[in-house]
Amino acid sequence: MAYPVSFSADYGSGDRSRGLAVLGIIWLKGLLLIPHAIILFFVYLAALFVGWIGYFVVLFTGKRLPDGIQNFIANTIGWMQRLQAWMYSLTDAYPPFEFDPASYGVQFAVTDDNPDRNRWLALSGILSLKWILAIPHLIVIWALSIGVAIAGWIGYWIIAFTGQANQGIHEFIEGVTRWTGRVLAWVAGLTDEYPPFSLDVDG
Repeated sequence: MAYPVSFSADYGSGDRSRGLAVLGIIWLKGLLLIPHAIILFFVYLAALFVGWIGYFVVLFTGKRLPDGIQNFIANTIGWMQRLQAWMYSLTDAYPPFEFDPASYGVQFAVTDDNPDRNRWLALSGILSLKWILAIPHLIVIWALSIGVAIAGWIGYWIIAFTGQANQGIHEFIEGVTRWTGRVLAWVAGLTDEYPPFSLDVDG
């Protein structure tokens, strides 16, 4: 059974911009994301606050987060993941300033429609203990993130010379991004199902 939090970045034909790759090589590509970073900073702070309120909702009701809270947090995580995907050339299409761009080639989704939630997990979120439960994942993700930075930089060179993204690098970065999104979604209470230690689509 597939894990209820997913992330996908369409490889497509593999064609990528040599110019954007060169900007990545010289560490300037991130400057183009500054407008997103400014807006997302405030959106992320709001998501943290809303998420903390959401823990209390689950604690007192034993039910899933209200749709408004669930969608706001999921869309915030999705926005963050679209920026990383663009940064590492999983797509050349500049990320839209939207919460849920259905037509964009990079998608993050939470499909857990189970109406019940674990009150103890909600309490651990209120007390900031949920991050402790996520430590095994965070250690692996930290190590994999180093690999992503190296693979992404090598990928820029491949694109600069060939105009094509390496599919293996694409899938590796896609997988790490997916794993990270699943952990963030679990900590935020978007699902109670503990994330798998996996880069795969189905977990």
